[in-house]
Amino acid sequence: MSKLNFYITFLVAALVLSCGKENNIQPQIDSIAGELPLLNGDNKIGTIKGFNPSNPPATADSMAARWQEAINAGMTVSRLQIDWPELEPSPNTYEKVSFEQRLAEMKDQGLQIFLLISAYDSGEAVVPDDLKEKDFDDPEFIQRFKNLMDWVIPLLVEYDGYLISISNEAENSFGEVPDLHKHILTFLLEIKEHVHQINENMAVTVTISEGSLDEDKPGLLEILAACDVACWNFYGAKSLYTLPYYYAAQTESEIKSDIQRMLDVSGKKNIVIQELGMYSGNTTLNSSEEIQRIFFEVFFGEMKKYDRIKAAYNFQLVDWSPEVTEIFADLLEEEGLPQDFIDQFSESLETIGLIHYQNGMRKKAWNEFVFWLTEFE
Repeated sequence: MSKLNFYITFLVAALVLSCGKENNIQPQIDSIAGELPLLNGDNKIGTIKGFNPSNPPATADSMAARWQEAINAGMTVSRLQIDWPELEPSPNTYEKVSFEQRLAEMKDQGLQIFLLISAYDSGEAVVPDDLKEKDFDDPEFIQRFKNLMDWVIPLLVEYDGYLISISNEAENSFGEVPDLHKHILTFLLEIKEHVHQINENMAVTVTISEGSLDEDKPGLLEILAACDVACWNFYGAKSLYTLPYYYAAQTESEIKSDIQRMLDVSGKKNIVIQELGMYSGNTTLNSSEEIQRIFFEVFFGEMKKYDRIKAAYNFQLVDWSPEVTEIFADLLEEEGLPQDFIDQFSESLETIGLIHYQNGMRKKAWNEFVFWLTEFE
């Protein structure tokens, strides 16, 4: 599970009102993998289940039922997120069995896999302990990840994987960590070349927050151009930074504008949405189940117009539990952030799912999600 900076970014940096930027970089499809030849079809949508270590019995039953309902409705893609240290618990020693079991479980359900191994996740590196002091462009660091890819990629292909992302929202630290953007670019280019040598059809990317386009992030567009496909995190809220709301639900026109911006900035590259989400809270926030449903209706309606948006993954099936949310709320409090912000942050996590945590009841957005599964099929 990602660290505190990820969740702050999830609701602040990634949920910013689009303003658009002009640039001279027009990313092109420059590899066989960029066509996503391993993905069977276009406009695929899926979901992740969530990060709660446990759920109430009724909720767990509902999650299982909803998952099967989605598969019956035509869901054929899934996403697996795993950290590098989980796969390499000690130097050059690998945990292959449990990884293969997780891949096999998805394939047995008829699901093609998008794998996320975020070596850099939002505000920090997520790497084996002995590599934490090394830069991402260090030859030893790069070779270790290549060694990992030597067995990960063949397994991923065997179990119907089609895409791997090797970083998640690293741009949040660009301009703050010296030369990080240069190091990530070198890391991406080296790993992409190596993966293509193993299998030229496997696409390699890094994941970028759509909201980061509002900021002058050094090297962001060069990194995007180096990816096989453009991979984005996209949420349906805009940043306000004024009370009573620190962020607020976007209008239909704002959602469409942000989608168009992703299309424009991605040039000719195909697009995958790693995280697609909208909270439904209306106590400290200004959303509702209907606003959440509309977000998905608008996004999927736009997605249907563009075969270039190859896949999108809902984040996530079930709301965060109060217990897990409290862990991060306490950390925010220790950082001295305003209580109003903490309350809204907590409510957003506790209402981000398509079903309720407490009882597993379906929200309106669930039926919208299932409708688009059948529509795309």
